[in-house]
Order: sequence, then C-alpha cells, then structure tokens
Amino acid sequence: MKKFFLTVFFLWVASASLSAQTIIDCTSSRYDTEVFSSVNTSPNRVFGSNFNTSGTLVQLSLDVVEPSGDTAAMRPLIIWAHGGSFVTGTRQDNDVVALSNRFAKRGYVCASIDYRLGIPFPPDQTGATQAVYRAVQDMKAAVRYFRQDAATTNTFKIDPNRIYVGGSSAGAFTALHLAYLDDVSELPVEIDTVALGNLEGNSGNPGYPSNVSGVINLCGAIGNRTWMQPNDEPLCSMHGTTDQTVPYATATIFLFNVYPLMVVDGSYSINEYADQIGVDNTLYTYFGAGHVPYLANAAYMDTTVRFVSNFLYQQLGCQPSDPNPLPNTFTTTAVNELNLTLPVELFPNPASSYCMIRSDEVIREIRVRDLMGRMVLQTAVGRSDFFVNLEQFSAGSYSVEVIGEQLTGIRKLIVK
Repeated sequence: MKKFFLTVFFLWVASASLSAQTIIDCTSSRYDTEVFSSVNTSPNRVFGSNFNTSGTLVQLSLDVVEPSGDTAAMRPLIIWAHGGSFVTGTRQDNDVVALSNRFAKRGYVCASIDYRLGIPFPPDQTGATQAVYRAVQDMKAAVRYFRQDAATTNTFKIDPNRIYVGGSSAGAFTALHLAYLDDVSELPVEIDTVALGNLEGNSGNPGYPSNVSGVINLCGAIGNRTWMQPNDEPLCSMHGTTDQTVPYATATIFLFNVYPLMVVDGSYSINEYADQIGVDNTLYTYFGAGHVPYLANAAYMDTTVRFVSNFLYQQLGCQPSDPNPLPNTFTTTAVNELNLTLPVELFPNPASSYCMIRSDEVIREIRVRDLMGRMVLQTAVGRSDFFVNLEQFSAGSYSVEVIGEQLTGIRKLIVK
C-alpha cells in the first residue's frame, strides 16, 4: 500500500532537509498526563481551498492549539476533524475543541480543521461517498500544510514524522479513509478522479507527503474494511454498542436516521478485521452507550482522553503510567447479547455471479438486505455453508445477516 506516496515523498525529501524523529523521554510525564496548565490557540490559519458541491471555491482554515510555555523543539501533531454527517459542524465544535485542549496540555500540538461539507439532495450512496472523498482530500492538505511549515518557517515546531489524524463521527470517517483508502485501485465506482481530483486532491500545499503515523477513530466507520492492509497505520477506535447514527459493526448508515446511504463497517468490524491481518489496533467499547457519548458527558470524555492518550503514548515508544481503561471491558455475556460474534466468511467478496457464505457453526438462517433495508433473500440453511446465486442481484452493497443457533454474524457483501 501507499505506493502512490513514494514519488512525491522522495521529491520532498530531496528538496527539504528535515530533522530526525524526536527522541521521546519516557521517564517524563509529558504526553502521558497533563503537564501544562494552559494552552495557546492560533485561530483561522488558512491551509488551502477547493471547490464545494456547488462549484464555489471555499477557503479552508484550521485552529492550532499548543501548550503554553513549551520549549520543546519538535512535538507530535494531532489533526482533528469534527462530526456532522458531512453536512454540518465546524472546527469549533465542542468535542474537537475539548480534545485539542486536553491533548495540548499533554504536550501535543493539535489542529482542528475545516473540510468541505455537502451531500446533494436527495442524499444517496454516490453523494455520500463523494462527500467523504472531498473531506479526505482536505485533511490531506492539512497534513501537507504542517509538513510544509516544518520544512520552512517551522512556526509550530511539529515532528513531521509523528503526525496523527483523528476525528469524531464524520471526522473519524475522514481519518479512517485517509489512512486506508490509499490506492487508486480501491476507489469506489462513485469516485470520478477527473471531476473530483486524485487521492491527494488540490486543496493546497502540493509537493509534500500526506501520510500519517496513526489514526484515532471516535465513533466512525469505513466504506470497506478490506481497504486496510497488513502493516498499515496503527489504529485506536472507540464506539458505543447502541449507536444509532454510525453502526458499531456492519450495517446500513442513514443520513439523519432517515435517508439510507450505504453499508459501512463500524469500529467493531474494523477491529475484528485488523486483528485478522495483524494491524496494530485497539478498540474501546462504550457498552450500552449511543453516538459520541463524550460530547455531553465529562466522564465519557475523561475515558476517551485516557484511552487515546495511552494509545498515542505507546506509539511514541512508552508505557502509560495508568494502563486503564482496558479495551473491550464488557463481559462475554454482553458480547453475545450484541449478536455480533458468529464467525462468518464471504467469498469472493466483491462478487459478481455467486458468493459462498461459510461459518464454523451451523447456520440456521441467512437474511440479505439491500441499501434501502429491503429483504432480498431470506432462507433457512441447516448446515455450515451456503451458495448464493447473485445473477438477480443489482450491483451495490448488501448487508448479510447470518444467524446461528445462538449467535449472529453480520457482514457486508459488494456485488459488482
């Protein structure tokens, strides 16, 4: 993966002499706890521009938050993106501002960014996919902005080898797709690179790489978890089991809980696949909680900061002083109640003419729903595998629910 980064990366290295990666002092409390009492904010820093869904050129800005009185020459950077279903929200939203302030007090430089909003009406899979793509292009421009700064004026004293991206809800979608939708061959059919631009986009700061060192996924999802490949970027995810806005596992996502958009893989499914292929990742489940529970609850925010902080501190090569909260702290009984644990394989996937569904256990029933949630197949099975003829299926995304004797597995099927 990330082959498309190489050419621009080597050109950048040849033209810009950057310092080596910061050596982290793990005996210090910096990055593990709040060692600074206050922060400085540099608002309204323009990092690029691009055309929105109406064809209007819009300016893209970010707010930088740094620890007050910091003398460190190079600091890790976290770029945060706000939520809002790609139709609303701002870089001043409470959750991304709070996260920026909390992590700046730990010693990080943080940036809360703009990205282009808008899904044309009536909302559908094409419009939603293109909205995510535009946001990714804009986040890449923000990454390049800081790398350009590090190579030139060095205003923000960031370590260009330690840039992390994260976000809340739609912002988490953006960060996930930046990291893992990173090859032209993976692009969904809804993406026209002639009309929308290539993966890097044209939002600003050309000539600098936009790769990152890790991803923070707070209540987000990805269009296809198989875009993640072995040795991809480390990932920290947090998600509620009763999230009705972004699915915890694999299911159809709705805009404002009304308009069906597409089948997506939520944090549980991403974590499951990442474990299978050996990607460094960790998942914290807000058991019984809904969407972005940290937004209006201080206790959830404290847990979120602690868990993400531990992940980042470990990425810096250090061991957190307080390893709790641990991932997946709910009980086995609780997991079973989620109906998400039946092991299921779909192959081939994507598929065109047929698909084999297989489980380690006896499959009692299979239910397949289209993007609108309509049942297109419901059949009793009574064995551990089942052959599905796809000749009558239209191209698109489907949710496959495989019901066993006690547990259920949900997978996404792409029909070409």
